[in-house]
Amino acid sequence: MAGWFNAVTWAVLGGLAAVNLAVLLASTEGDAGAWLRLRVRRILAALSGREDLDWLDWVPVTAAAGTAFAAVTAYGLLTGQYACHPVVVSDPLGVLASGRAFWAGTDPFEVANCGGFLDVPYGLSAVLISALGSLGGLPGIYLVWGAVALSLLPLTWAVGGSDRRGSLLFVGTSVLFVPLVSSQIDGATNAIVPVTVLLFLYLTPRSETLAAALGGFFATARFPALFPVLGAAGNARRRFTTFAVAATSFVGFTVLSYLVWGAEFTRPVLTDQLGPRWFSLNLYGALLLGNALPASTGLAAGQAAATVALVLAVFWKVRSPSLGAGIVLAGIALLTPYLSFNFLIWLLPVALLGSRARWWLWGISVVGSLNYTLALSVWAWDDGIGWPSAVLDVALTALLLLLFLDLWRQAVRGAPASTEVGATAGSPG
Repeated sequence: MAGWFNAVTWAVLGGLAAVNLAVLLASTEGDAGAWLRLRVRRILAALSGREDLDWLDWVPVTAAAGTAFAAVTAYGLLTGQYACHPVVVSDPLGVLASGRAFWAGTDPFEVANCGGFLDVPYGLSAVLISALGSLGGLPGIYLVWGAVALSLLPLTWAVGGSDRRGSLLFVGTSVLFVPLVSSQIDGATNAIVPVTVLLFLYLTPRSETLAAALGGFFATARFPALFPVLGAAGNARRRFTTFAVAATSFVGFTVLSYLVWGAEFTRPVLTDQLGPRWFSLNLYGALLLGNALPASTGLAAGQAAATVALVLAVFWKVRSPSLGAGIVLAGIALLTPYLSFNFLIWLLPVALLGSRARWWLWGISVVGSLNYTLALSVWAWDDGIGWPSAVLDVALTALLLLLFLDLWRQAVRGAPASTEVGATAGSPG
């Protein structure tokens, strides 16, 4: 049964989806958004006292997002929202316990939590970030992971090319950003996946070796982050070396983790993530609701084979780094049998690929948020009515597939200049 919290959530998501749509219309070339572009420019000029939009870069957008994140976090801390509640674990306390376990030399991947135990499915780089944050207690955890999430904005600006302002404003107002990273710690921690991709895209023109090494290291937080890094490596000057360095970095830190923690590391971080059968926002979710999903072993093997084939195809064929990363991210969302709402934040680098890709991403964000916050969380789980969620699972899969095919068609025809990392900033669009 829905309550006041659900009503507030839907109001925030609905309002921000409308703002995100307005940003999308204003940044899309053509007559359809011309009237809105003019009005948006007039509003911004009135607020800033300037006729140009040169001041509207990543700094004010990040400050606004940071203020919203800080306000929600402060409310949660002051009102005890992150504490233990009856029969409910606390993910923030779990991340804090993981960081403290690292300093104590104990297992950071399964920690005591609210009278029980909680698996923490984040690898070495995430554990190190949590360990740093744990020095400041729960506020420190939110500080470090908030910084990770907010770094999406300057990185989007840095690699956005001539369309950087459109990409930045879209990401900054997306329902997959501030609401997601503010409402639950899993949203903030999953932000490390798009951050890893954007950091790799930013560093590659400067130092391919450093980009690959850091890409492999940060991918240990959530191992699917390695796949878009490997796909985008096909655009490096020394493509095979870059691919090998990224893979070696990931494998090396993974082996190191195994040598230190053994099965305590591999089970929650790797094996348990291959075939969870809880819920999913793509087509697998509809099959789960109908108890029709095939056995997890065969499904995991097929998913792994398809993912490897996709990464290799992108590595060989796609000649734009951001486009290659976007194709792999869309493919992962289609292939995974566990597409959580938090995982949709992984798709935000797709915003770099122009207004057409952002239209698909807007639809994905609206359908995904509606499914998770209403059809699944209320109607399916509380009221036992599963068919609306199944319908939205199919709809989201269709949007993801259309996005994937659209990006692949761009790759076949040749990537637009705006998707090339390092392009100079131009008009705001």
